[in-house]
Order: sequence, then C-alpha cells, then structure tokens
Amino acid sequence: MKTVIFDLDDTLLSGDSEFKWAEFTVEKGLIDKDFYMEKISEFEVAYRAGNMDFDAYCIFLLNPLIGKTTNEIESLVREFINQYEKLLIDSLTYDLLEKHKNDKKIIASGSLNFIVEGFSRVFSIDTFFGTPLEIENNKITGNLDGVATFAEGKLITMQEWSKKNNFNLEDAIFYTDSINDLPLVKVCKNSIIISPDEELEKYAKENSLEIIKR
Repeated sequence: MKTVIFDLDDTLLSGDSEFKWAEFTVEKGLIDKDFYMEKISEFEVAYRAGNMDFDAYCIFLLNPLIGKTTNEIESLVREFINQYEKLLIDSLTYDLLEKHKNDKKIIASGSLNFIVEGFSRVFSIDTFFGTPLEIENNKITGNLDGVATFAEGKLITMQEWSKKNNFNLEDAIFYTDSINDLPLVKVCKNSIIISPDEELEKYAKENSLEIIKR
C-alpha cells in the first residue's frame, strides 16, 4: 500500500474551495461584496505570483466568522459543500480517487481546516491537514492556531506526521498544482503535477516529473 498526499485546491478539486467559500460568505451576507471583491483579487494575484501573505488571507476569511460556534460552522460547511461540490469535483477527481482506492490517502491543504475536513468526509479520507484556527469557549476567535499548512508549513506538517507514523516522506506520492508546494515537491520523489502554474511546470519539466493536464 502506497501513501498518497493530495493538495486540495486545483488538484484533487477542479477549483479553489477557499475562494468559493469566500463567495459563499458573501451570498450569506457575512461580508460586504465590494470589500470582498477588492481583497480577494489582491490575494489571488499574490497567490499566483507565489508571494501571498497567507496568514493575512486566512484571517481575512475568518473575520466574518468571529464569535460563531463550532456547530454553526459545521452547519455552514455542510450547506457550502452541498451547494458547491458539483462545481469543484470533476472526472479527474474521481480518476485519482479510483487509482488510489487501496492506498493510504492524505489531504494536505493550506485551506482552513473546517473546509478541508468537509471535503475529506465527501471523499472518505480520514487523514487530513488544513490551516488550524483558534477556538476559545467553543467559538471562533478569528486567529490561527499553529502553523498554516501552506508552502514550507505544509512540509513541516507532513514531516511531523511522517515522524509520528514511522514513514519516510520521500516515499510518498504527492499531487499538487502550485509552486507554493515546491518545498514538499522537492522532498517527495514521486511528485505528480496537475495542470500547474507556469513556474511549477518549468520545474516539473526540468526535473522530469509527471504532468497531468486537467
């Protein structure tokens, strides 16, 4: 049995779940639309360039949720997934899950952990890592709690998991689309690149990594 690590957004999913979550919060009236459009455009440009302030982005997404209970968040996530899963899941999603149906599957995503957990349930994947949020008295504080599973933070998270499970991370198969995941790509010898951004595609070709076009 192999160990397979999936990035979530634009890799296992055909789009970005966190951007869709932000749209969902606008639809629910949790955040002002004009403010959202301005900020999300700024973050998206920075993300594509590989220089986004990821903590600031996560805190921006968490701000409308401050004071909500974990039960309220779970209810919102269920509604969100029911509304958006058909837009974010495509034939490649099913192909990858079928290909690795007998393998140990892990989702490691920079997206907020409640979003990652929601899609992990959809895919029946019981090991998942998302960016952790701080909860006090069963309510969202709007702050992060620990290392964001983004860029170098994703590598650190997977190294910690590997150590606890006596696993050699180099042996994992890692699927991703983004140059932000380069730290983990460099460690996992069997990295497979999904419809990558220009910079990651260049790296993949230079290092003879498999590229799958969505």
